Amino acid sequence: MTNQHPTVAPPRYVDREQVTEQELRDLGVDLEQDFPGATAADFRRYPVLSEGGWFIVVKHQPSLRSVSRERWELFGPIQLTSHGLDLS
Repeated sequence: MTNQHPTVAPPRYVDREQVTEQELRDLGVDLEQDFPGATAADFRRYPVLSEGGWFIVVKHQPSLRSVSRERWELFGPIQLTSHGLDLS
């Protein structure tokens, strides 16, 4: 019998994009009032999967409080080979 080693899948990472102060203002966030002592550097935008499907969220990272949640693609980061295919 040969010595078999388990196959380890490569790690997956979620890019968490920085958010600007202007973007936070556009989302209705008043840093001084809503998150005293926080700066725009404390917020990130990234995809999440919840019971309602995939969403792109903006969250305050220290508290994980959401300030924005928008519905995203049905399969999130997975694109079907037929995505964008024009059959007409």
